[in-house]
Amino acid sequence: MIAATILFLQVAVLPPQNLVIRQGATVKVVPVIGTVSGSYVRADLLAVALGGTVADAPNFHYRIRLGDTRLELTEGVPFIRADSVIVPIGLPPLRSGKTFLVPYQMVVAVIPRFATGFNYDVSTRELMMFSSVARRVIETPPSPSPVESAPPSSVEAPRSRTPRTGQRRMVVIDAGHGGPDNGMTGPIGGGPRIVEKQITLAVSRLVTQELRNTGVDVLMTRTTDTLIALSDRGRIANRNKADLFVSIHVNATGGRGAAAARERGYETYFLAEAKSEDARRVEQMENEAVKFETGSNAPKGDPLSFIINDMAQNEHLRESNDLAETIQEGFRRFHPGRDRGVQQANFAVLRGSYMPAVLVEIGFGTNSAEAEYLSDGVNQRQIATSVALAILDYLERYEARVGSGPR
Repeated sequence: MIAATILFLQVAVLPPQNLVIRQGATVKVVPVIGTVSGSYVRADLLAVALGGTVADAPNFHYRIRLGDTRLELTEGVPFIRADSVIVPIGLPPLRSGKTFLVPYQMVVAVIPRFATGFNYDVSTRELMMFSSVARRVIETPPSPSPVESAPPSSVEAPRSRTPRTGQRRMVVIDAGHGGPDNGMTGPIGGGPRIVEKQITLAVSRLVTQELRNTGVDVLMTRTTDTLIALSDRGRIANRNKADLFVSIHVNATGGRGAAAARERGYETYFLAEAKSEDARRVEQMENEAVKFETGSNAPKGDPLSFIINDMAQNEHLRESNDLAETIQEGFRRFHPGRDRGVQQANFAVLRGSYMPAVLVEIGFGTNSAEAEYLSDGVNQRQIATSVALAILDYLERYEARVGSGPR
């Protein structure tokens, strides 16, 4: 999936003469260097413009650090190591004297995917920076925008917590849908238009920011508006040896009438056979994203019973239930919607995640009042803060139960 996405971007995105990096009203420009093979940018100029650092490494290696993300490249090798993930690229990095050149494709497809706080706008051919970027590199971070203002007092911001074992934990945050898969759209009747893939990405970025501020390692399955196969999302978590997988979604009703438009509330799911008609409806709705996948990216349909039996005698199901209950408990303190409880369903996105995994429906985008609530940046921050606190609370209990056992 990663290779296919990058190949598409390589063909579809024509590099400009200069790379424009935009952060609010601030604009920086990095020259794009044309070669007979393709377009490159200087690694040192790029890293400085993005608030990062660069360093040579042995054996023709070169490292770029952007916040918590480390990118490692090798001269002449068409691959990039993004933290622990190996990513293929169309052109190999080059060295010209003391200058290291990286493919322009890295700006388009790699940095937005693996480093938090970046988005490449294909229409304007600009790399957008958000205030969370390179938080540990910049000594004085930019002032937060209104969307990133402090959460309301009803939800206290997470604080750093040192694991009992001293072992850092890895959490994967999955922004539902993306690319051609918009997810749900709403609301029914009047109100601000809501597109699920946009809300899930905004909230997921904020959850990631909150957790990283406390010292937790976090990886997002997508950081831009791109399609990630449902089966690939769990594989990303497995490859990175994640301890938790949390998928963020916006709910939708099954009808279009006045009664359907009144449906609202929040619920959290873990992987098991659906026990109610409503859970089966949500399961079918979220699993429909598979229609956007083709060929090798389409899931092969492993039986649910096989996966459940493979999960260490249901250990992960019990842990997932605990995590789901913790997230629900946090929402009860502030969310204006109805508490729809912890549910279970056979979600494709959770099947391949071999760790505690949940899917969170943060509200109904088909309800006009709830769509307006979910569209507000302050409310998104409050939801994200609550999810982050629930994850930290769960990890603290998990540490007390299992200690420093194998990940």
